[in-house]
Amino acid sequence: MMQRKLFPPLLAVWLLAVCLAQGAAADFVELEHALAEPGAGLAQTLAGDAVVVAVRNGGEQVGPWNIAQAVGLEIAAALGRHHVDTIRAAADTRFQKLETVDRPFAAVHLKGLNGTERQALVGIEWLASKKPSVKIAAFRMGTRKTAWTKIVALPAAAVSLDQNIPPANLAVVEFARKSLGTAVGDGDCTRLAEEALKAAGLGKRGVYRWGRELGPQEPWLPGDLLQMERVNITLPGASRVFVHHTAVIEEVQDDAVVALHQNAFPAGKIVQRERWPLAGINGNIAAYRPWEWPKDNPMPPACPVRATPALDAQAKRGKPAAEVNLLELVNPRLDHVQGIWFFEKSGPLRSPCEFEARLQVALEPPPAYSLDMTIERLQGSQCFGLGVVVGGRQTMLEIDGDNLTVSGIHNLDGKAAKDNESRKEGTFLPLRKRAHLVCGVRPDEIALDIDARPVIHWRGDTRRLSVSPDWPVPHGNWLFLGAFNSEFEISSFKLEVA
Repeated sequence: MMQRKLFPPLLAVWLLAVCLAQGAAADFVELEHALAEPGAGLAQTLAGDAVVVAVRNGGEQVGPWNIAQAVGLEIAAALGRHHVDTIRAAADTRFQKLETVDRPFAAVHLKGLNGTERQALVGIEWLASKKPSVKIAAFRMGTRKTAWTKIVALPAAAVSLDQNIPPANLAVVEFARKSLGTAVGDGDCTRLAEEALKAAGLGKRGVYRWGRELGPQEPWLPGDLLQMERVNITLPGASRVFVHHTAVIEEVQDDAVVALHQNAFPAGKIVQRERWPLAGINGNIAAYRPWEWPKDNPMPPACPVRATPALDAQAKRGKPAAEVNLLELVNPRLDHVQGIWFFEKSGPLRSPCEFEARLQVALEPPPAYSLDMTIERLQGSQCFGLGVVVGGRQTMLEIDGDNLTVSGIHNLDGKAAKDNESRKEGTFLPLRKRAHLVCGVRPDEIALDIDARPVIHWRGDTRRLSVSPDWPVPHGNWLFLGAFNSEFEISSFKLEVA
């Protein structure tokens, strides 16, 4: 997701590991071929290690697309296909500093892995020369010697943007381009994306989930789809404001993208073409690559690994904080799991109207605590989810599920709220009405009241609690928020230590 400046959306480290372990196809076909042999050799050397792949001289654009970061993605993919536990430095805030300087990689940079579970570093450097090439070097903790190194010359096809566009992306672009000047469907902006995916023989999952959400520093390609929330674009002599919009990328340039979209100024409900300078884009954007749902990995993107703020981080004079403002801990760019979450200018946190939207709160709660929240339903008639940790077990409280009729613990004995003993009938979060939630948690107990009305009161063996496979989150000891096909505004959210 992008917040204020153009940061491509974040792909979860855990998702990437799952996808690569399953042998997911690479996005850059020609580049994959060029790197297959060195990737196999590198994997043989690093078998059994937990690896970080970092790229230098790749933070800047190299040509019309970020080929250096594309190389990093393909090397990570190659290692994953050979069952090497691999993550990208760009997708993990603990390691992003490894990519912020231009000095050649050396064993001394292994210090960036200290205190983590990673044992090896793969450094990728783009070499400036007439013939495109990259240097790939591997280093292991505990030794100053280079474990593996190779300079790989890249053929013209491997660095060509046009020859690395996936077939599905090409089909999406072809449909959108042929639709230029006409109205697709009823002219709504989403119809262009929906019909372009259908033309490619693909579909979507959810409301605005157009494919696989791209990770940090993943190059955008023609045929990728942009979901935009509260976006302002400054153009030469003009500007555009998109409160809620969907567009197809037709072309990627060194400093801009050319977009095809409809239901927007100045052409209205017909497909139009605009060039958007990257430096002029501000707001919240998620970029998606078309996928073959449900054949492709169904796990949603999620937040990257980052340091967990401890409760005592807000301690004063050696005394633990009695109350923590949880909204102050939330960074939607880092903590979103699914969908575009963002803060309104007035302060409240806004959830997306999306299937299984999730946002983690980067805090591991104490054994006994109370959550206090003020929330308002803005649209939709499905559930709000409150993810809690009870006796060391994470679960989610479902509020107003099944069209505002049922609340309860979403996964108790593997059963949904409507089918387990915590079931409570009624509507507790009506449309356009602020509600006050208080949730008390003890090592073996959950008590949720809404506007002083008892909703959930459960006590028992916490081994019966879990998170449903439909609502996975990467950090099993953190709090989280969820929403299903409904939009909510959270104006206050606090934790009090019991």
